[in-house]
Amino acid sequence: DSERPRPVHIELPLDIITAPAEHMQVRPRVQLARPAPARSPLHEAAAKLAKAQKPLLLLGGGCVAAQAEARALATALDAPTALTVNAKGLLQPEHPLLVGSNQSLVPVRELALEADVVLAIGTELGETDYDVVFDSNFRIGGELIRIDIDPQQLMRNQVPSIAIQADARTAMRALLELLPAREASADSPGAQRAAKVRAQLAEDFSGWAHYRTLFGKILEALPDARFVGDSTQTVYSGNHLVELDGGRRWFNSASGYGTLGYGLPAAIGAKLGEPGRPVISLMGDGGLQFTLPELASAVEARVGIIVLLWNNHGYGEIKRYMERRDITPLGVDIYTPDFLAIARGFGCEAERARDYEHLRALLRNAPSDRPLIVEVMEAAPFAP
Repeated sequence: DSERPRPVHIELPLDIITAPAEHMQVRPRVQLARPAPARSPLHEAAAKLAKAQKPLLLLGGGCVAAQAEARALATALDAPTALTVNAKGLLQPEHPLLVGSNQSLVPVRELALEADVVLAIGTELGETDYDVVFDSNFRIGGELIRIDIDPQQLMRNQVPSIAIQADARTAMRALLELLPAREASADSPGAQRAAKVRAQLAEDFSGWAHYRTLFGKILEALPDARFVGDSTQTVYSGNHLVELDGGRRWFNSASGYGTLGYGLPAAIGAKLGEPGRPVISLMGDGGLQFTLPELASAVEARVGIIVLLWNNHGYGEIKRYMERRDITPLGVDIYTPDFLAIARGFGCEAERARDYEHLRALLRNAPSDRPLIVEVMEAAPFAP
C-alpha cells in the first residue's frame, strides 16, 4: 500500500508447496502507511496554486481512490480538469470543470499551453493519454507541479518545477486544507474556460455521433455498467466520448500496450471481482480471435459478462492508418468466422443486434450465468 501497485509473481517449487507447514508461525503482516507529502514542497505548491490565474488539473489512475477529494480540489482551484482513461469518472459527466480525456486534441493542448500552473496527480503524463496522435505536441507552458506515489515517475515524460512524492488522496486532502474554500459555479472563470473547450471538442466530434448514441443507449439499459475494452474502434471512440459518474468503470488495453484479446479475459476477471455489477467487454472481430477459447472459461465459471462485438471484418483502425499514409494495406483484411455460431457452440447466448431497441432489450435481458455475445456490424450502423 505504500508504493505504486504492481503485479507480483511468486513461484513455489513442488517440494515446497507440498511440504508440511505446521511448524511455521503465522504472523500478521505489518501494514505500511501510504506516504504523506513533505511539508515544504506542499506549502510551496499550495501558494503557487492559490495565485494561479489559469490553473489546469490533470488527474490520472493513481487518483481513483480519491473521488471526493478530486472533485473538491477541482472546485477549490477552479481549474479545468482533464482525466486519463484510467481516471474516468472522478468528475461526474455534468461537472462544469470537466474537459474529458482529450489531452491529445488541440483544444485541451491549448489549455495546457496557456495555463500558468498545471497540477498533475497520479498520472504518468504518458503517450497513450497525452499523445495518441504521436506528434509530441502536448506541452506545458507554465509551471508544472507533480504528485505521485512513485518517486521515479515524478521525473518521467515531463519535468516538474515542484515534485511531491505522496499518496494521491493524502496529498489532495492536505492541499485542500491549505487552499481557500470556493463554491462550485458554472459561471466561474475556470468553468467558462472548460465550457469553451467542451464546445470546441463537440464540433471536433460531430462525425462521431453514432458512437455517442451507441454508448448512450448502452448506459440507458445498464447505467451502472463497467466497461472492459480491447483495442477496437468502440474503445478508441469511447476513450474520448464516454463520461461516467464513478471511477474504476472504464479500462482497456488501448491505453497501455494495445494488447489484442485482452478485453475478454479481463472482463471475466472484473465480473468475478464484483459479480453484482454488469460488465461489458468491448471487443473487435480481430481481437476476439486472440482469446476466443476463454468463452469456455466464462461458461465453466458461470460468469454473466456481455461481449459487445464490433465487427468490421478486419483490423479497421490499422488499415485506415496505412491508407492515410499511402501504405498498401497488408494483413488487415482478415477472415472472420461466424462468431454467433461459435459462441453458441461454447454454450453462450449470442445475437446480432438489429437496431438500438433490440440492443437495449438484449442488454437488459442478458443471462446472469453465462456470457452474452452481442454482435454489431460496422457496415450496417443503426438508425437513430
